Amino acid sequence: MKSIFALLVLALAVSCTSNDEATWSAPIKGLRARLIVLPADTNSSPFCRVMIEMQNVADVAGQMKIRFNPDRLKLSVMNRTGKELPIASGGYDGSVPLWEPTLLPMEGTIKFRISFPGLGYHPDTDKVVVDLGPLQSWVIPQDGSTYWLSGSLVIGRQPGDHPYMDWSGTLDLPKVAIPKAKTEADRVPKIPAHQPAEPQH
Repeated sequence: MKSIFALLVLALAVSCTSNDEATWSAPIKGLRARLIVLPADTNSSPFCRVMIEMQNVADVAGQMKIRFNPDRLKLSVMNRTGKELPIASGGYDGSVPLWEPTLLPMEGTIKFRISFPGLGYHPDTDKVVVDLGPLQSWVIPQDGSTYWLSGSLVIGRQPGDHPYMDWSGTLDLPKVAIPKAKTEADRVPKIPAHQPAEPQH
């Protein structure tokens, strides 16, 4: 019985590792990355929280310098048949942080938010929005289908770049599912089950 349980645990661990690896890009020049799309942080907001995670897998000691900027992401949203969703055409009023090069040590991993909402939306109809700037924003239909965000990160080489420590190249970021809107049942607070009173001594 113990051996069967151990085999089940091992199979589950292998499956989880395989699924995790599938979300990463293939490494290019010692760097790999993936997109992460999380639901809005409040029930009143339709804006998903989009993050990028980067990992230094180079066998070179030292810090890799990555000139990341969301403008260097080329993204698209598709449904399960591969049809692209058009970019949202609403008004836009938002701001973005100033981006400095990211320093990533050997075997280091960093994850940070890259979505800073500014797209105008209709609260009654626009329930899920992916917003990465005025040219890369989408209102996700709630039609029962799953929609996927994918794309690439492209950073060009600059004169004077170190051959190993200044990263440049193109990473193809695998697709990641966009969360669906919460239903009313999801929004209702869960009432804890009644706990019997402790006996009085």
